[in-house]
Amino acid sequence: MATAHRARRTRPGERGAGTLEYVGATILASFLVLGLLVSPAGGSARDAFTEAVCSVVERDGCTVPGYGETPLDQATSGEYVALGDSYSSGEGAWDYEEGTDYDDRVDLWPYNDHEEDRNRCHRSAHAYSQVITGANEFAGGSSFVACSGAVADHLDTPNHGNTGEDPQYDALSDETSLVTMTMGGNDLGFADVVKDCIINGQRGVGSNTCQAKHDKRIEDELDRLHDELVDRYREIKEQAPNARVIIVGYPPLFVTDPSDNYGNLLFAEDQVWMNEVAADLNAMLAAAAQEAGVEFVDPTQAFEGHGIGSDDPWINDLDVGGPGFAIADPSSFHPNAAGHAAIADLVQQQLEDPRYP
Repeated sequence: MATAHRARRTRPGERGAGTLEYVGATILASFLVLGLLVSPAGGSARDAFTEAVCSVVERDGCTVPGYGETPLDQATSGEYVALGDSYSSGEGAWDYEEGTDYDDRVDLWPYNDHEEDRNRCHRSAHAYSQVITGANEFAGGSSFVACSGAVADHLDTPNHGNTGEDPQYDALSDETSLVTMTMGGNDLGFADVVKDCIINGQRGVGSNTCQAKHDKRIEDELDRLHDELVDRYREIKEQAPNARVIIVGYPPLFVTDPSDNYGNLLFAEDQVWMNEVAADLNAMLAAAAQEAGVEFVDPTQAFEGHGIGSDDPWINDLDVGGPGFAIADPSSFHPNAAGHAAIADLVQQQLEDPRYP
């Protein structure tokens, strides 16, 4: 599959990197000599210093923390807002917030009354954002508005499929100091791809692989989604101008060397391909984050050895039911509590020691 959005990070010592570091150090030294870093004036000195540093970094939306302020201080100085889809809400980590815990499986019962007011956002107490909230003191508290099934449109429009869900952007303000978000998988139609791969596996030998059926469409969608997410990331920065914005990627679902014996429902080559789709999606998210000037965290390496099929999986196994082996339990193929704890560790590292795409 094409990986047009993969971008290799320049390593220190490579061509151009040393020059950039030298120029940055020279500018910093110049400001020290001029006494601007210890100037009580603050305003003009701070602005001049920020302008000088950002001219070297050449990043859209570049900011520099205040004097003596650490990156973590900046992130916790106001309110933390957690946006996103099911990988943000904690689908599959259980212990869902009351009022967001509707279970679609009850719809399979013939005598279910199919209540109209229902919310399946499945915001879990174990979601990575909630682990981050518990590990830090945010001066302005926190807002958790991520929702299972959300797509990019739900950032600025109400989520009518879930009762009481306003646009996620409504949680953002000048007081927001940190935003995290995992978003894009639903826009890519990945859940439908997984379902089709399961059906494909049921057909047995001789069936076309999922890759053959979906590869071109996903490649095209990644190109389209890249441009949309760049705009979305910039919108977040506009509505939360004082916030650090951290985009969190998607973990691989399966072990790197899967077997055809996995439930006899998914071909090994389809499992490998779905891992590749996750990698391509993350590469696109990283490229979009870089273009918009926001931060990015990739959980891929942390999940190595913890995919479905491993001895210690951080991804929920397949739970099927209903007509046509529809995925009745939406927690399937989502990180469990251990997986969210691992993602939270990565986000915490990013908060304390920022690294950019």
